[in-house]
Amino acid sequence: MIVDPMTQEILRPVADNASGGAESDTVASSPRHAEQQQPRTRGGVRKVLGWMLLVMLVVAIWPATWGGLTGITVVNGHSMEPAYENNDMVLTLRHSSYAVGDVVSYKVPEGQDGAGGRVIHRIIAVDDSGVQPVFTTQGDNNPSVDPWRFSTTDIVGEATLRVPRIGGAFNGSSGLMLGAVVGFAVLVVLWPSRPKPQNGAPTTKPTHETD
Repeated sequence: MIVDPMTQEILRPVADNASGGAESDTVASSPRHAEQQQPRTRGGVRKVLGWMLLVMLVVAIWPATWGGLTGITVVNGHSMEPAYENNDMVLTLRHSSYAVGDVVSYKVPEGQDGAGGRVIHRIIAVDDSGVQPVFTTQGDNNPSVDPWRFSTTDIVGEATLRVPRIGGAFNGSSGLMLGAVVGFAVLVVLWPSRPKPQNGAPTTKPTHETD
């Protein structure tokens, strides 16, 4: 501390002012630095979230015919009316077990009449006496029980969602359609976003007028 002998006032060193100015400059510049870092941070978070959503979407809609959980069955006929009508598109989900009353889409096993065909009917009986449960189905609008007997591995999935009258457009191409949806989702996530202009930067090129 320095005291003026004439006025008895305390004199502050010039270095204090200089350091104060430096501190002021540092504090003033920090918000701008933070603003520059925020867009990068937000962009990274969005990218991570986008990948997470993509993974969940792929798992959710990966076709059952390719080892996934989801399938599409087109109703062909009137055996499930009034619940499901001809040309309805039905979204199915694969489960680990099924019970009486579930409407399931399944493939007729090898060695049975119509092997390889797709059927969507309601389970009316389950035989648990063997290694795997054996299911029996019947159409809601049919007077007799179906002749086929099948196991869990033959089931594509349980009916979950019905879209009326549009099945004709997708019949025979459900796997391709789901694959197209997955591909579109990948494209959306990987498509580079347009960078936002920095604060104060012009969004368009300046124009010059000439006489």
